[in-house]
Amino acid sequence: MTRGIHRLTAKQIENAEAGKSLSDGGGLSLRCGRSGASRWVLRYKMRGMPQREMGLGSYPATTLAQARQKAARARESIAQGQDPIEAADQQAAQAKAAAQAAKAEAMTFGRYADEVFLPAVLPRFSNAAHVQQWEATFRRHAATLKDKPLAAITREDILAVLEPIWATKNVTASRSRERIERLFSHATQNGFYVGDNPAAWRQFDATLPAPRKLTKGHHASISHREIAPFIEKLRARQTESMAALMLEWIALSACRTGEARFATWSEIDLERMTWTIPAQRMKMRRAHVAPITERMAAILSETKRRLGREAREDDWLFPGPREGMPLSEMAAMMQLKRMDFGGYTVHGLRATFKSWAATCTEFPRELIEEQLAHQLGAVEGAYLREATVERRRGMMEEWARHLNGSHAEQQEGKQVSLSAH
Repeated sequence: MTRGIHRLTAKQIENAEAGKSLSDGGGLSLRCGRSGASRWVLRYKMRGMPQREMGLGSYPATTLAQARQKAARARESIAQGQDPIEAADQQAAQAKAAAQAAKAEAMTFGRYADEVFLPAVLPRFSNAAHVQQWEATFRRHAATLKDKPLAAITREDILAVLEPIWATKNVTASRSRERIERLFSHATQNGFYVGDNPAAWRQFDATLPAPRKLTKGHHASISHREIAPFIEKLRARQTESMAALMLEWIALSACRTGEARFATWSEIDLERMTWTIPAQRMKMRRAHVAPITERMAAILSETKRRLGREAREDDWLFPGPREGMPLSEMAAMMQLKRMDFGGYTVHGLRATFKSWAATCTEFPRELIEEQLAHQLGAVEGAYLREATVERRRGMMEEWARHLNGSHAEQQEGKQVSLSAH
């Protein structure tokens, strides 16, 4: 045994007083804290450097024998001219990198999408349709990548996903590529992928035609003068079509498609005759209460009848053909196309309502905007903190009568003088 080290005994350590420091020699000591916690410390000095202290672990988790072994390895590093703290940091970094590499190697594209990426991204979306579109990208369009190790996926793997649909479904393919690119950027920042992003557009700009540019503009809407004949044709299809019922509900309430698609019976209050859409499904992230008109109540009765049992709170108002699923995102649009109204959009029905209310009635602007769940100015917002649902009810019943053709004889330019009680 080298003279001057290994001075301590187990008995001395057991009887150590709080606040004292016991030296084992060679720079190794046990520091006993006043609170009773003790830790091993190695003090050392290297040429050209100030004295340093290296922690070797707490006592009794690290025994005297273990502390001496750690101190011996540190002294060997010092003798070789290497700072033991830096050596320990390097070893820890290497061990962490090796563990991360092993973890990344075992991570598949599907697992990363389902367990890491989508749970981080999807909560940012208020539109349920956007959530469904993103899920569809990874569940359906990128299905061939699901079981492949994420770290091993190449540009060729991504190209195999895009090429079959690039020409026929360019918008879908382009958006899928963008979402997959975001996944790989996320994986790179979190240590699950190393290298160039295999889904970046620069990987394909000489292989695939440039994505089609989408022109933005107003949603094509049916004129308020032609809406009643449309509703009449729509009702003729409701015997067989749940989508036709939902489309009329959208027209009656002037709501957005996603607000109707994902509506459940828990949102319906038949005593107050109101439909409360939760904030997370609203564009403005605030709950919206819409009055239920007599015709809307009739639609609810029909959907409940088709359900064949008492409606539960989590049942969809407009269930799709697949058990437990709502109608698809395209259901209402396809209904328009089947009726030869494919040049219009479902969202355009909101514009139809606004055009009618603004040009054919004297309802206050703030009531019209509130029914559309638009953001109002500060003054209007304060004014509307009081529930306006009952003031809007008369307006929406009048709109329902217009959809029913009750005012078809009115000519453009004539206004119906209506009070907003």
